[in-house]
Amino acid sequence: MKREVGLLADDVEQTGTWLANAMEQAWDLAGALAAYPALADLLGERHRIIANDWQSAALQSLIARLLRRALDLLARVDFAPAALRADLRGARKAPAYLYSASELLDRAADLMVESATLVHDNERRWRVFRVRIRELQSA
Repeated sequence: MKREVGLLADDVEQTGTWLANAMEQAWDLAGALAAYPALADLLGERHRIIANDWQSAALQSLIARLLRRALDLLARVDFAPAALRADLRGARKAPAYLYSASELLDRAADLMVESATLVHDNERRWRVFRVRIRELQSA
């Protein structure tokens, strides 16, 4: 499980970095679209798409941090049955670390949903924008 969480953290971080860089470029390109009056009414839509994706990129970076911190907490727990039994008879630190790690994993999951919601919000906006571009290209 820890290996899978680590791989997920790596993937999410790489995706967030890539998406943030892509949105940096898209922002500059979207500004240049102001030169085309036929797109003036859709510039807000295009910038909203970029803002949503940029926010999603930031969330993905935060998700990676949360996942890695959860792994740090899990590394403090000795999962050997004898060690867990001894901890339950003594200081009971393992349950506390596990609870905190689960809170971080839970928050990461919530942020993944937020990220997906932002990207989903772009679907209609992209369709509208692409239709207008196709119309202008065929004219």
